[in-house]
Amino acid sequence: MDLSILSREAAERYDPQGLEVCISIADPDAPPAQLSPKFAAVLRLGFSDIVTVEMPADVLFAAEHAAAVVEFVDRWRHAERLVVHCHVGASRSPGVALGLCDRYGWPAAELERGYPSWNRWVRKVLAGHGSRGDPFASSEAP
Repeated sequence: MDLSILSREAAERYDPQGLEVCISIADPDAPPAQLSPKFAAVLRLGFSDIVTVEMPADVLFAAEHAAAVVEFVDRWRHAERLVVHCHVGASRSPGVALGLCDRYGWPAAELERGYPSWNRWVRKVLAGHGSRGDPFASSEAP
């Protein structure tokens, strides 16, 4: 499966060609992105671009987010492309993409170089989700 990371603005302009699915990441209080109806499926997630909760309104990427991502990707493994977007396309969406690379054994080096500001917490929680003794099973940051 081909992985594509976009900003919200680019995702809203994006026109899928073929069997493509999207993970749409927004701030918890933001309206949903206006995406093409040509996507075969869209998973919408709302969480803050943080690595630890600092304010009451913060929503930390947690086990339930990771479970939704894994279930979505497993259901759509036959898709040609997975588009992952967040507001800027620099932190949360690359964190999700890299977590998926870790989890499924997909190459990650190019993504790491291309997106140096990827969210480390998101990657760690997603990569470790469901593993025996998963230290990230709760939504509490260390």
